[in-house]
Amino acid sequence: MKIVPLAYESMGVRSMATFIETDQKILLDPGTSIAPKRFGFPPWKDEFDALHETRARVQKYAINADIITLSHYHHDHFTPFSLGRYLDSSPKYAEEIYRNKKLLIKHPTSQINKSQQKRARDFLKNLKLLKTCEVNYADGNTFKIGETLINFSNPLPHGAEGSRLGFVITTTIEWNGKKVMHASDVQGPVYEGAKELILNEKPDVLILSGPPIYLQGFALEEEDIQKAQDNLIEIASEIPRVVVDHHLLRDLRCFDFIKTVKEESDGKILVASELLVKEPYLLEARRKDFYY
Repeated sequence: MKIVPLAYESMGVRSMATFIETDQKILLDPGTSIAPKRFGFPPWKDEFDALHETRARVQKYAINADIITLSHYHHDHFTPFSLGRYLDSSPKYAEEIYRNKKLLIKHPTSQINKSQQKRARDFLKNLKLLKTCEVNYADGNTFKIGETLINFSNPLPHGAEGSRLGFVITTTIEWNGKKVMHASDVQGPVYEGAKELILNEKPDVLILSGPPIYLQGFALEEEDIQKAQDNLIEIASEIPRVVVDHHLLRDLRCFDFIKTVKEESDGKILVASELLVKEPYLLEARRKDFYY
């Protein structure tokens, strides 16, 4: 099974876009973005460069993909049919990604908040105009395509239980005796139910978002960060390889967080760029430094 990270915070952008090849070619969460504001500053040139590079990578892999999955409708996880400067998105790019594909996507009206529901409605309206997509709602469902089994969780909180950010679904791909789990935006996981799901699934490789420690004191309390770390230590003690990235890497303290998990679990922990044998390339976390 081939796993190719396409766009992540460790690659300079906000995303968890990933390409997985079995006897099928699967593109998960095909979006990329940069924050319009961070530390009170707009993106630096390097961030726009990383955005355009990761956009090109997503488009390149989309051409060969058979299957597209969407865990939820935040703009760093899918490409909308609209122009977006901080997404490097356009109707043309969206058509290239979704045309003639089998789509396995988060349900647009069930267990979803209002902002994502609107994005999902607009997205599906544009997909219908393409007339070449096979759309399947994935929540809680399993699909056997060729020799590949793709299993989706029931909706989980986007972070802690009761999160106002809505819900996400995880994706587990099983083929040739190996299992990879893509746990988008579980943020740690903070939610105990997400931890139990991951441990019960027992993937060989787990790819997940760490907690957004950059929001400590605003949208995340210190006890939530500690809970996420404790849960990740337990997970890393059981699962052979854990890739933690996304929200966690928006703060330079992420490496101390990861170091603690490694030491306490004695597990194999890495960030997405390291799957490509590349050093982490954090940009948003360093944005303030570009201005001083």
